[in-house]
Amino acid sequence: MNIKKLMAMPVQQMILLLVGGMASMAALFGIIDAVYSRSFDSKEMIMISLAVAILAWSMFDFQKKLTLYITFSKLIVVSFLFLIMVAGSIYNPMLPGQMWVMLLIFPVLSSLLVHPRVYGYCSIIFLLYVIVYMAFGEADQGVEGDAGALFAALRILFVFGSVLLGGIIIIARHQQKKQHEERAFQQQKQQVIHMLQCFIPVGERKTQTSRQEISEMSLLLKALWTEHGGQSSKDWEIDLLSLLHFVSRVKLPDYMFEKEGKLSEFELEVVQEHCFMAKELCEDVPGFLEVQHAFLYHHEKINGTGYPYRLKEDQIPTLSQMLGLVEVFLAMTTPRSYRKAMTEREAYEEIRKLAGTSFREDIVQAFGRVIG
Repeated sequence: MNIKKLMAMPVQQMILLLVGGMASMAALFGIIDAVYSRSFDSKEMIMISLAVAILAWSMFDFQKKLTLYITFSKLIVVSFLFLIMVAGSIYNPMLPGQMWVMLLIFPVLSSLLVHPRVYGYCSIIFLLYVIVYMAFGEADQGVEGDAGALFAALRILFVFGSVLLGGIIIIARHQQKKQHEERAFQQQKQQVIHMLQCFIPVGERKTQTSRQEISEMSLLLKALWTEHGGQSSKDWEIDLLSLLHFVSRVKLPDYMFEKEGKLSEFELEVVQEHCFMAKELCEDVPGFLEVQHAFLYHHEKINGTGYPYRLKEDQIPTLSQMLGLVEVFLAMTTPRSYRKAMTEREAYEEIRKLAGTSFREDIVQAFGRVIG
């Protein structure tokens, strides 16, 4: 078995490989000892070790067929380890009284296999067994008086230390998983941003608008989010929304940017399609869900006359409302070939007329404070 194949092996199979290997080596040592000493204890050890080895290797082979039932296969291995722990701690002909140490391995191994809640159940079962074992076992045999009390106290300390060590491993696994997910998310985010940035020149050509609009929209949205009382930072989401908004125009025909009159029904359908760009790019990526929704609903109006789903009032995310408002503001204050640009005050007065129909009153008021 090469190293790469071993490293790719599921943890439960690694543990069975370890148990099977150790049991096989123990059986081999027992055979060597039996040849030289002809001890009955050696023969017992051989039989026990061979039984454990056969079970471990059989389960190892069985685990390869349970690739679609990972959680179930891990629970089987945890149960198997518990049975070995119980059997080994109760009876071992070679090291009676010292096999309580075997108990300490179980929490560590189980923490590598199960989720935190299951580990909690495993720990409770483990501690209950330890209590029974300490009450009726033979681990204190030959130790009396103060030494016996000290030995019992140390044993309790090691048992709880073992459970806590398993808990630390659970936490470390969780942290590692989070770090991996964060790295993967950052990589996905950079890929999406890089792809969108490649379309900026196309958007500039089609709309005859500078890419500076991206940063202007981003600054206004961030200021509006803060002024409105946004609790958490939305910087990267707002930056991505601003970039998406600019680039989404590449989906529209060139002539539509110069058209003065009303759009036809077909043209309206084409315009509405750009709302789905974020969903098309970021679908099934959990970290992008808020961006998807904010962009998808930014043309919805609180009176239910917007598109694409005619949502009303609280059905529309706050960030969607803000994006829609800033979009209208920038459109009014940007000159076109068929009209002059409005001043910021003129544009805001027009937006105020839309309060209560297109935009929420509180968001319009917050935007008024942003532009002074």
